[in-house]
Amino acid sequence: MKNLLIPIFAFSALSSAAQTTVTDADLQGAYSARQYNKRVVCHDPSIVIDNITNPASPTYYIYGSHLGRGKTTAAENYQEWTVFKADESNATATNSLFCNLSGNLVNYADAYTTHAVTSVKDHAGKTVTFGNFDAHGWQKKGNTVKGMQWAPDVIYNKTMKKWCMYMSLNGDNWASSIVCFTSDNIEGPWKYQGPVVFSGFLGKYAHNGYAAADDWKNTDFTIATGETSLPERYNVGDKWGSFWPNCIDPCVFYDDQDNLWMSYGSWSGGIFLLRLDKNNGLRDYTYTFPYEVNGKAATSTAASANTTSDPYFGKKIAGGYYVSGEASYVEKIGSHYFLFMSYGGLVSTGGYQMRVFRSDNPEGPYVDCNGTSAVFNRYLMNYSATAVDNRGVLLFGGYKWDPMSGAEIAQGHNSAFTDKEGRSFVVYHSRFTNKGEGHEVRVHQLFLNDEGWIMAAPFEFDGETITNNDIATKASIADTEIAGDYQFLRHEYGQNTEAKAYETPVNIRLNADGTISGAENGKWERTAGTDYIALTIDDVVYRGVLVRQTIDYTNIPAIAIAALSSSSGSTTLGQKSYTKQQEVWAVKADAKAAIKYTANKINLPFDDGTVLEETPVLPTEGKLGTNISWKSSDESILTSDGKVKGQGEVTMTMIVSKDDYVYTKDYTIVVEAEAEKDAAVYFPESMEKNTTAAWWTNFSKDYYTLKKGSKAELKFYNYSNKQANWNNWCLVAANAERGAEGYGEHFVLRNDNYGWFTVAGGNTNDNSSNVEFTLQSDYNWDTFLDDMDGSLVDMNVEFTGNVVKMTSTITTTTKKVYNYSFSMKLTQPEDKVVLFFVNEGSYIDGSSLATGINSPYVITKKAEGNGKWYNLNGQQVDSSYKGIVIVNGRKFVNK
Repeated sequence: MKNLLIPIFAFSALSSAAQTTVTDADLQGAYSARQYNKRVVCHDPSIVIDNITNPASPTYYIYGSHLGRGKTTAAENYQEWTVFKADESNATATNSLFCNLSGNLVNYADAYTTHAVTSVKDHAGKTVTFGNFDAHGWQKKGNTVKGMQWAPDVIYNKTMKKWCMYMSLNGDNWASSIVCFTSDNIEGPWKYQGPVVFSGFLGKYAHNGYAAADDWKNTDFTIATGETSLPERYNVGDKWGSFWPNCIDPCVFYDDQDNLWMSYGSWSGGIFLLRLDKNNGLRDYTYTFPYEVNGKAATSTAASANTTSDPYFGKKIAGGYYVSGEASYVEKIGSHYFLFMSYGGLVSTGGYQMRVFRSDNPEGPYVDCNGTSAVFNRYLMNYSATAVDNRGVLLFGGYKWDPMSGAEIAQGHNSAFTDKEGRSFVVYHSRFTNKGEGHEVRVHQLFLNDEGWIMAAPFEFDGETITNNDIATKASIADTEIAGDYQFLRHEYGQNTEAKAYETPVNIRLNADGTISGAENGKWERTAGTDYIALTIDDVVYRGVLVRQTIDYTNIPAIAIAALSSSSGSTTLGQKSYTKQQEVWAVKADAKAAIKYTANKINLPFDDGTVLEETPVLPTEGKLGTNISWKSSDESILTSDGKVKGQGEVTMTMIVSKDDYVYTKDYTIVVEAEAEKDAAVYFPESMEKNTTAAWWTNFSKDYYTLKKGSKAELKFYNYSNKQANWNNWCLVAANAERGAEGYGEHFVLRNDNYGWFTVAGGNTNDNSSNVEFTLQSDYNWDTFLDDMDGSLVDMNVEFTGNVVKMTSTITTTTKKVYNYSFSMKLTQPEDKVVLFFVNEGSYIDGSSLATGINSPYVITKKAEGNGKWYNLNGQQVDSSYKGIVIVNGRKFVNK
């Protein structure tokens, strides 16, 4: 029974005491920004520690696909790397990573032909001739070495006293192999030692060096199995990937008994495990595997997708049925072997993400927090918004902290390591929302919660010294330091990764009485004498750790929480409903630094002395966990929430607060903008009320012009053919009506969290023109198509400060409510925008929403005898007011 310390009112000084006011002088030097100038580009990075050359000062190396490579030291915090020797762009042997058997440098393309090992012990322990096996010759005919050298893994072989590199040489139609290279130096040159495993012996496709017929005879199949003819289970035609692995993506590791293993595979038939021979680095053929289906001995007949052990390919530990999953990596952390997998496709819209399983044994079984096996027994979609299976702990998904210029997305193909101090790390490549398909390496520390499950730190490693043993045995962060203002970020399963979705933080407060308030509500508990902490939010318990970190791209210190619902939560599918084995981060930035950062980075609609000619948009969301509010010196001119009521001079005070501190700054401005009018209300209708119209044919009947400083409400029902997410309404903001001279669209915004910038160029996925925009929704993508059909859309659009902002509340026919928002700063000054709608395979209809008026009387011009006009708020208006008006006790629509 753990002793839980529930924070008590003895620590309530934080919440009850007055905040200390800080000035610009107090904030001088509160933080500085940081840049990293030596990032490394290395896809599928495999980390290896060279503590052999200089044990007192290890060097850390990564090797990756296409001969990506780099080296660094712990002192550089794995953030700055040096590249060595030549990559695949090298067409000669100069500075090559490879050599032939004589030790002479050769170009990488010539490195796979002749290997050093000429004899091995076969499955029966008998010494037999080994090869020669030409790995390039095994590739499908026409495949080259260039571009096909994928995801190597490097390890120091303690028996051989050599470095061993295990390289995937990929081939089309599964004609791949994993081979071993050796070197006395971790930087090479690397010599071809021999092959480890082959795939794709279909007997159907010619290879570079072998004919298609009986191609299996040009592999080590007989040495491994003793078979002199190919068993029927391998005769699968073009369906190799439905049953058997693609031999790429090796991971080589030692277990606690000093046995050497290799996991491998990518999608296709799954991830398999082989024992290696420590004496030569190749396969240990004397360690044999039975043929098993569903974990039970079976007679070899036709192929079975439920094969769990095979005499040639070894033991299946994950995947199968062509379910996504690759880049297996096994690392012992604490008392468990952790299996890392990368699900999804590796491109920026592919949904790449790291999932984690664990086992007591290197051979498995590997399971997640739910006890679900990493092995699939049928095909299930297991990533992105259409996932129907959430097995595997999501280490983290796409995310963005305030100082990041673009969000991290599509993170994966990781390796992991534990250093001599006992700190564990994950090393992965990441793409970014603002860099297209460009990618870089990142390193985060890994922590164990009190249930033995790993979690990633919220920020990159920056020299922190805390270890898992430290967390479990002492309280390095005082109880009184915990309470305060945090940014909270939840890593959700089912992200719409096709749209490059990512999570952003919200503000919460850990109160000194043990409660949580703000954007999330609940309670928190700290385990006495340790740095373990539990956050209970919506009755889900997230068990985690307290650590000190530095916020990325700054020198700002923070208390960080990484926590995992490892034994709590819902397993109901859906982005918002699946909360089991979910990781969350909470970060409490240094208060003064966060206030200074906010004061520097916040976008304000005015400076001191500004003459204000339009309604301002006052920022109310701070950065790094700060809170922003405003106070007006004269509410009759400009209110504290930014509404223009009159004209004249007014002082607006910005108040930025966090934890124990508050900062204020005054802006004296002259308001010349017109007093704000109520929003006009419209009920748009499509020209064609059917769900068969093609793109750019079915427009709304009317245009809606917004002058700068004005806003409008648009209400309608949306009807869809439900064939695709985009078969719903689209809002267009243009500079004029269609067909007018100089017509151009500022943006076209789809209902499904996507849009493009026609004038500026680019879109919300690939913001190639660096348009300033925001886009957010809380849709359930599993039910999106059904939800949008027949939904009621209540949309508000405002145009202030050259920013067009749209917010919509969408109510489904089953009364579910979604929120969708978008804003864009126009790329050129405009005094008005013209709005209209367009639908494809759908239409909109607001006619029935005109407050129950079946045939409203349309007033086009105010005339004598009409009487006074009032809006629905009872305010008197004139004929320029657009929307519903009341005249002589009757409701009319003025267009």
